[in-house]
Amino acid sequence: MENEIKNTGLPESFSQEHTPVQTGSGIPYEDAALKVSMQFFADELLPYLGIEGKVAGFAPTESVQLELHKLYQDFNLIMEDGTWKPFEFQSKNEGLKGLKRFRAYEATISYYHNVEVSTYVLFSGKIKNPMTSFTEGANTYRILPIIMKEQNGDVLIQNLLQKVNSGETLSKKDLVPLTLCLLMDGKMAQKDRIKAAFLITGKAETVDKSVINKIEAVIYAMAEKFLDSMEMNEIMEGIKMTRLGQMLVNEGRIEGRTEGEKRKLLEMICKKLRKGKSIEQISDELEEEMDVIQPLCKAAAEFAPEYDCDSIYNKISMEN
Repeated sequence: MENEIKNTGLPESFSQEHTPVQTGSGIPYEDAALKVSMQFFADELLPYLGIEGKVAGFAPTESVQLELHKLYQDFNLIMEDGTWKPFEFQSKNEGLKGLKRFRAYEATISYYHNVEVSTYVLFSGKIKNPMTSFTEGANTYRILPIIMKEQNGDVLIQNLLQKVNSGETLSKKDLVPLTLCLLMDGKMAQKDRIKAAFLITGKAETVDKSVINKIEAVIYAMAEKFLDSMEMNEIMEGIKMTRLGQMLVNEGRIEGRTEGEKRKLLEMICKKLRKGKSIEQISDELEEEMDVIQPLCKAAAEFAPEYDCDSIYNKISMEN
């Protein structure tokens, strides 16, 4: 997309029942991945899934009822025509119960935001004949199903690994389907699919690094959705050296600090920026990793030469 999509509400989590894997400092790893994966979903996966329309923003993924129950969607996109498109990923066939839950989401969103809502549900390869509509009283409710059983994750991964092993160049088009490999049909264990997916993205050396980061973020976010905590811990061990793994670790280094520690670090950085110190010098003198110092210096750049710490801190807080 030509312009960055405006984010009007990042989700607290992916679902009501999901408990996110935590970093050592208590910060969910998935928050960092979601910041990247939602943009990629809008840019790349909608065209891949054959869904028409241009995304204009992200809607909140939770709706609060009067009883103070929170209703969560996986993704919730605002289209240019003003309609909203929530997306749900289903690995279990919930049948009527699931449809009633989606209907509750739609009714709450439509009523409180006064918008037209259509829910897309991506059913995993394990679900053969999902229930997509039901009639109750005078009303019929239906979702827009995307049946992933028609695609085989084993075949996808095998073909990409063959390309890698034969020295063929991988493109972004090759890698985009990997983001949905957990929903596809096949016999390979889910955690093994994720490991293979990260192996493949790690070998795609000709694809732009920023694109790889986004693809890996979506893969990780999908893993958070479908794998249990033990499997996710195993996955984290395996991806620590990937680009995404480093991003998650670095996010944790900053986010895991107390507010006072963050402000103190920023104050020290601002002092050194006022003295004309380079990022490398600041990193060395403060004994902090470059990947911690660099984004803070980048955020501070627009406030040069005064480098007002309060303004910079407020900017960073708003972005996060």
